[in-house]
Amino acid sequence: MKILVLNCGGSSFKYQLLDMTTETVLARGSVDRMGTDDATLVHQVGDEVRFRGPTEIRDFTDAIRFVVDRLTKDGVVSGADDISAVAHKLAHGGELFSGTVMIDDEVLEALRKLAPLAPVHNPPNVRGIEVCRELLPDIPQIGSFETAFHRTVPAKAYTYGVPHEWYERYGVRKYGFHGASHSYVAQRVAQMVGRPAEELRTVSCHLGSGTSVAAIAYGRSADISSGFTPQSGTIMSTRPGDFDPWVIPYMAEQTGMDNETLSRELVTRGGLLGISGLSGDMRDLEEAAEKGHERARLAVEVFCYQVKKYIGAFAAVMNGLDCLVFTGGIGENSASIRAQIAGGLESFGVYLDVPANSALRGEGIISTPDSPVKVAVIKADEELVVARQAAALLRSSDS
Repeated sequence: MKILVLNCGGSSFKYQLLDMTTETVLARGSVDRMGTDDATLVHQVGDEVRFRGPTEIRDFTDAIRFVVDRLTKDGVVSGADDISAVAHKLAHGGELFSGTVMIDDEVLEALRKLAPLAPVHNPPNVRGIEVCRELLPDIPQIGSFETAFHRTVPAKAYTYGVPHEWYERYGVRKYGFHGASHSYVAQRVAQMVGRPAEELRTVSCHLGSGTSVAAIAYGRSADISSGFTPQSGTIMSTRPGDFDPWVIPYMAEQTGMDNETLSRELVTRGGLLGISGLSGDMRDLEEAAEKGHERARLAVEVFCYQVKKYIGAFAAVMNGLDCLVFTGGIGENSASIRAQIAGGLESFGVYLDVPANSALRGEGIISTPDSPVKVAVIKADEELVVARQAAALLRSSDS
């Protein structure tokens, strides 16, 4: 069984083909800045990079045609019919979808209606599905939702203090995101520390251009920093995270901006970029902060402070902490950010091994041997989680 996992973003496209018999990655790749003159492609078969450079891929139609043609040319598949299913990594399922689904006309129409819940993510997700159904009409299309892992979050954690009919009629509540990442982390850290996930209280910090912190109590999501949309929680690359909602009508009155303009400002000019006035890329900000850029330093400090605050809050609601995990592009690659977040948490049982943290490349434990809380760095394999879910759905539909 070969599963093609797709992640269709606003200006990016990622793909991975997995052989689910052995859970081996046969090929993977990505297109960045898609639709621009600066678009770049990376295509890899196994561990070998077959292409890296500029590309004329302009949209999802070009991208999906390229993937099928190139996989066939490379001999990874014999043709499109050698692909058992296309599994789409989807952002927001609202309350309509709590698991993995086979995508038909009814599901696709429901996804279109959910677009306002994740306006940055859901529309390109939907367009990717539409193109796949046009180009690959005989291959099952499966949807895996980032919100699904958090379906176990209790009402006391997901309920907002708004009129209850907002929830009943419009679904206004906390949903949570990065479910595939947090799900993988919960199982992987259990393997690393040699204990079942069902015995562990874990805080998972997915730190990247999008960021979320999850409380995972005994293998199940118990709370999550992100909320109704992926814009909330901690500050992110260009997203604001949590802030007083009355800022919006205030700014509308002060500036004359309408809701659409204000929303676009918050999503594209907020977060790390908004605070620093320099960049939304943490690598740029760390470098600038070292050179004395005060607003870059402030942006880094705000980010680390907010993540640390969620760790403490989630340790409190789980009545303790066994594991603290860093994942995502920032979490996996920035020893400095990990140190700023994990440092000063000794009262929670977190003792960081500073040399181990600084020296680590890849996965590993970065707490001291006697630390009550194990601190780990994990490279989340979100595509494997999505492929496993798709394979399970295919098997169940065949039985």
